[in-house]
Amino acid sequence: MNLLESGDRLAALLNAMIMNAMDAFIVVGDDDLIHEWNPEAERIFGWSRQEAIGARLSEMILPPDARVAFARGLRVFRSTGFHRSLNRRLELSALNKDGKRLPIEVTITPVQMEDTLLFCASIRDNRERRTIDTQLRQHQAELRQALDRLRQSQAELEAALHVNRRLMEYSLDVIAAVDADNRFVQVSAASQRVWGYRPEELAGKSFLDLAHPDDRAMLADAALTARRDGADLALEARFLGRNGDIVNVSWTVNWSRADERFYCVARDITASKKAAYALAERDQRFHSLFEHHPDGVFAFDLNGRLTSANQAFCVLTGRSSEELTNCRWQALIDPDCMASVRERFEAAVRGTASNFETTALRKDSAPYDAHVTLVPIVVDGRIVGVHGIARDITHGKSYERRIEYLATYDALTGLPNRNLLDDRLRHALVQAERDGHRVAVLFLDLNRFKLVNDSLGHDMGDALLRIVADRLKSCVREADTVARLGGDEFVIVLENIATAQDVVIVARNVLAQIEKPVTLEGHEFVVSGSIGCSLYPKDGSSAGALLRAADLAMYEAKSAGGGAFRLYREDMNERVKARLLQEHQLRLALEKGELVVWYQPRVDIAKQRIVGAEALLRWQHPERGLVPPNEFIPLAEEIGLIEELGTWVLKTACRQNRLWQASGLPPLKVSVNISPHQLAPESSISQAVQDTLRETGLDPKWLELEITESSLMQNVESTLTKLVEIRDAGVSISIDDFGTGYSSLSYLRHLPVDALKIDQSFIRDISASRDNAAIVSATIALAHTMDLKVVAEGVTTEDQVRFLQSHECDEVQGYILSPAVPPDDLSRLLRQGKVLSRPGQVH
Repeated sequence: MNLLESGDRLAALLNAMIMNAMDAFIVVGDDDLIHEWNPEAERIFGWSRQEAIGARLSEMILPPDARVAFARGLRVFRSTGFHRSLNRRLELSALNKDGKRLPIEVTITPVQMEDTLLFCASIRDNRERRTIDTQLRQHQAELRQALDRLRQSQAELEAALHVNRRLMEYSLDVIAAVDADNRFVQVSAASQRVWGYRPEELAGKSFLDLAHPDDRAMLADAALTARRDGADLALEARFLGRNGDIVNVSWTVNWSRADERFYCVARDITASKKAAYALAERDQRFHSLFEHHPDGVFAFDLNGRLTSANQAFCVLTGRSSEELTNCRWQALIDPDCMASVRERFEAAVRGTASNFETTALRKDSAPYDAHVTLVPIVVDGRIVGVHGIARDITHGKSYERRIEYLATYDALTGLPNRNLLDDRLRHALVQAERDGHRVAVLFLDLNRFKLVNDSLGHDMGDALLRIVADRLKSCVREADTVARLGGDEFVIVLENIATAQDVVIVARNVLAQIEKPVTLEGHEFVVSGSIGCSLYPKDGSSAGALLRAADLAMYEAKSAGGGAFRLYREDMNERVKARLLQEHQLRLALEKGELVVWYQPRVDIAKQRIVGAEALLRWQHPERGLVPPNEFIPLAEEIGLIEELGTWVLKTACRQNRLWQASGLPPLKVSVNISPHQLAPESSISQAVQDTLRETGLDPKWLELEITESSLMQNVESTLTKLVEIRDAGVSISIDDFGTGYSSLSYLRHLPVDALKIDQSFIRDISASRDNAAIVSATIALAHTMDLKVVAEGVTTEDQVRFLQSHECDEVQGYILSPAVPPDDLSRLLRQGKVLSRPGQVH
C-alpha cells in the first residue's frame, strides 16, 4: 500500500470521526469565520451547517459578554503562539439559535495548515447526555460521510492526521479500531484512564481479553453479528482493568466493510451504574421499611389526601388500601382533635416536623389513642407532601389513666384517696377563707371491722367497705368530699357549713346509715362507726391540722364505744403534746444510740436450719425500756424520719451480716422491712441500697427487702420502678403480710418479687379454720408454680409447723422457733445449727 493510498484512508477516517463524533466539532479560522460545523454542532446550537459555514463564530454562539475576551484571545495567540485556554477542557456558557444560554464543555486545539491557522473545537452539551448507542450510530455515520470529504491534499491530510491525533489524545471515551480478529489496531489515550492500559500495551491484543469472563461470549457473538449484518450495535458489558477491578462500559460497535475493521467507542459508566444500583437499593430498602414497619406509615399530598399507606396502617385504621386511597386525614381523626391535628399538618406543609398524641377513629368509628409523627416530604428543595408514622398507644394510655386514677382514687371503693383528699381540702379552705365560710372535717373509723375480715375473709371485708363507701356518699352533698385513707378509715369534708349543729346532724345521719344491717353471703350483721370532727377556722387553718384534730376527736369517740361522735376540743391537745414529746425523743434517739436492731430467725423447714433473719428495729428508751416498733414507726413515718431510720437499719443489718460471715458462721439472708414512704417517688431507696452494699462489702444475694402488700398499691409506677432497680442490683424482694391487701397472685406474677410472707392472721387459726387452711395451702401451691418462695409468719405451735411442712412451705418464722433477739444471741443460735429436732417439733 503506497503513501497516497494510506493518506486517503487516514483522511477518510479523520473526516468520518469529525462528522460522526458524539461531541460537536467546529473548525474556525483566526478570522473568526467558521470552516466546519458537524451535525452534533447543528443539534446543540440549532444552526444548520449551511448557515454556520462562513459565519462568524462569536456572533452565532458566543454571549455578548464573551465576545471581547474571544477577540482578545485571538490577538494574543497571533502575537505569541500561546494561550492558556487552548488544549484544555473548559466549561463555558454559549447561545443557541433561539438566543438561550446553554452550558457546554469545550476543548480548543490550534492547527497550522500551510499558511492557514485553524482552531478545532470539540464541544459537549452539558444539558443532556445522549445515550451511547445513539452517539455511536451518529458517530459511525458521520465517520463514513467524513471519509468522502477529506480527500483533498497532502497538506490537508497531514492536518487531518494532526487533528486525529489530538482527538485520540483528549477524548474522554476510548476510541478504538479493531480488526476482524478482534485485535486492537488503534486505541485512544483514554484507555489508560478507563482500563489502566496505555494504548501501546493494547496494540495487537484482543479486546475480548479485557472482557469479564462472564461477558466474553456475549461480546464475541455481538462482534460476529456486527460483521454479518453490517449493523451498528450498542450494548453494556463488564471489562477488567489492569488492577482487576470491574469496569462497566457502554460499548458501541460499527463494522466497516470497506476496510474490514470495527470502529468502537467505549464509555466508562461504572460510576453511573453504581449510582443507579445505590438508588435502586435505597428504593428497595425504603419500600421494605415502608411495607414491613410495625407502625402505620402513610403519606399525604399537600391537599391532605392520602397517597400511600402500608399494611400496618390499614390494620390500624380498619380500612383496606382501596378505601384509604384519596382519603382525607380529617376522616381519620376524632372531631374533638381536629383543630390541633390541622395545626400540626399545616406546620408540616410549611416544613416543621412534629410528634404528638391524638385520638383517631377506626372505620367503625371506634376511637383509639395514637402517637403520630408528621414530617415534610422534600424533593429538590420543595415540599411536595407530608409523611407520617402512627402507633396505637391505647393500651399504654389506658395504663397511664389507670395509674393516674390509682394516684388519686382508692382502687377498692372508687373514693378519693389521701392525695386527692389533701388537694380538695386545701381548695375548700382557700375558698372558705375567701367567702368567710366554715369547713368541717369528719374522721370516721369502723368498729369491729377486723372481726369481719377474720370471720368472713378479706373478700367480704372488701365488699363491706364498698357498701360503707356508697352509704357515706348518699349522706353528703355533691360538692362535699368522701375519701378513704386506707383500711377502715374514711374522711368526709363538708363545705359551706353554717353552724356546728349542721355537722352534728350529718354525723348522726352517717352513723345511722352505717349501722343499718348488712347481708353478705347469707350472713346478716351490723357494724358501727366512730366519728371525730374538726371545724375550720376554729380548730385549725391547714389541711394537716384539721385532719389531726379530727383524728384526735375520733379516738375519743372510739374510746366511748361504738356509734359515738365527738367534736374536737382544745383539751385534746394534751395528747398532741405527749406525741410531740415522743417525736422529739425519737429524733434524738438515733443520735443518742438508743435505737438497736434485733433479729428474728427464719428457718428452712426442709433443711431444719436457720437460713435467714428479719431485722427488726427496737427503741431502747431510757425511761420506758424496750419500745416495740408499732409504737414509734407510724410516728417516724408521719414526721418524715422514716427514710433516715430505714437507711440506718439497712446499713446496720448489712454490716452485722458481714460480721457474722467474717466470724465463720453459716451465711444467711437478712431481710429488712421497707416503709411505703421509702418507695415514694421522691425517695432514694435504690441508691441507698447500692451505697450500703458498696460500703459494707455485703454480697447482694445475702440481702432481702420486705415490702407490705398494701404498699404495692401506693404510687404504683414509682414503686415498680424502684423495685426493678433493686432487683437488678441482685437484692431479693419479698411481700410481707401477704393476704391482708388487695393484690393477687396473678398480679404478683408481673412484679419483681422473689418470696411471699403469709400474714400471721392466717397462720394463727390454720389448725381450727378450714378457710385459713385452704387459703394457706392454695397460696403455697400457686406461689411455687410461679417460682416464688413462701415464708409463714407468726408460727407459734407445733401443729402449725406440721401443717406447713406437709404443704411444703419453704420457711417459717415465729415465737415457737425464736423471738427477735440481739445479734449475739442469734450468733449462738447459728452455732447450734438445727432448730427443729424432727418434723413438727422444736428443738
